[in-house]
Amino acid sequence: MPTAILGFAVIPGMQTRVLTTASSAPTLAMAVNASAYQPAVAPGAWLGGHTADGPGLRAIHLLAATITTLGIAISTHAHHQGRPRTRTPEPANTP
Repeated sequence: MPTAILGFAVIPGMQTRVLTTASSAPTLAMAVNASAYQPAVAPGAWLGGHTADGPGLRAIHLLAATITTLGIAISTHAHHQGRPRTRTPEPANTP
């Protein structure tokens, strides 16, 4: 239950950012934002069902932890790729 609450806690902030960014077409922006969740829901349900049928219900927690860790790693990598790299200025040589 706490994981579900944390998972859904990011949605209002993300929707606010989408609406602020796409002020000229807010309805379209919200539709695209909501639709972005659907490609994750279908494979997640499929994988969870196969895990429950195969290894059993206890394996779902390990699967969820693995997927969450992968998601955090991908998000961290994407975040660092989008940031400009700052270089420290080299000290000037004064004669």
